[in-house]
Amino acid sequence: MGKLRKLYVYSGLVRTQTGKSRWQQIREILALHRGPYQLGIEEYYELGIFDDRHYPAAEKMRCLGWKGSAMLDQRMNHSYWRATANDKVLNYALLAHYGFPIPQTLAIWSRAGQRIADEKILSSEAELFDYLDTGSPFPVFIKPIHGTYGRGTFCLLGKGPDGAYLDSRGSTVSRDALLEAWRNRKFGGLLFQKRLRQHPAVEALVGETISCIRLIVALDAETRPEAVLAFWKIGRAANITDNFHMGKSGNLLAGIDIGSGRVERVITGLWPGGVDVSEHPDTGAQLVGAQLPDWSKALALCCEAARHFPGLRLQHWDVAFAEQGPVLMELNTEADLGVPQFLGRKAFVSERVDALMASGS
Repeated sequence: MGKLRKLYVYSGLVRTQTGKSRWQQIREILALHRGPYQLGIEEYYELGIFDDRHYPAAEKMRCLGWKGSAMLDQRMNHSYWRATANDKVLNYALLAHYGFPIPQTLAIWSRAGQRIADEKILSSEAELFDYLDTGSPFPVFIKPIHGTYGRGTFCLLGKGPDGAYLDSRGSTVSRDALLEAWRNRKFGGLLFQKRLRQHPAVEALVGETISCIRLIVALDAETRPEAVLAFWKIGRAANITDNFHMGKSGNLLAGIDIGSGRVERVITGLWPGGVDVSEHPDTGAQLVGAQLPDWSKALALCCEAARHFPGLRLQHWDVAFAEQGPVLMELNTEADLGVPQFLGRKAFVSERVDALMASGS
């Protein structure tokens, strides 16, 4: 469907759903696009901003899309601090130095010659396959040093037929597929990590695919951290990672009450195709109302870690609930805040967030 056709269909659906005429929609879209966070036309629809029940007029102006998210990120995070989050090797090395729980890295291939601690160094393609064929303690999770949306990731359970490897989805991964990731210069190298086992309570809810919470932490001018929003990226059995990718991956997304750690809402995608669900499609477990384990520990862990990155005043932490307790999987910047905003059905720029931003101006 072309973009204009799609927007025409969207406007018709909104008119039917809310009674709001197309002219009223256009006026709102123009006002929001000219507003402080420059909301996009598609975002007005797909993030549900048109719905006055959840977003009264004043709240609409506090809603973010990708432009507004980028503006907040630029305002809150110093450019010279970004590598401490975006470079996974550097981030893990810092977290390990400060004593925070992180995934165990077994081996590394880094174009720059980086390392985290005492993991095995792989320097050639021959060493890669020698490690996987003779030295790798399966299962092993492989991911790029610089990567997004789960690209270049593998979860290998062992050796398969014809020199290939078996993965967690029951399929095979060829050597060529691994070499493609190995040779990708944008990735900067690969991390080979021991696969985590999730907390039994979490595994009962969502299965074996590691499903992290994303905890957004803001720091005030005195670098005091405060958790401002949380959501849960829920993986499916057919996927290696928990990436939501606007619903295209098949994974789910859940809004979490930040005070209690209870699941409040679960979605399959954005408006209009996404729907609310209450159970996990694979396990059949009830998700809405479920209590995440070790919640207070996860909050405290992220807030304490956030203090060590004072130049990043808007931090996005991915945390896994493992058997041994919460584990910091990675720190992110430049994240799109529109989707978690859609989950909670309230503008991200609350009075509290506004105050935290102002405190550092």
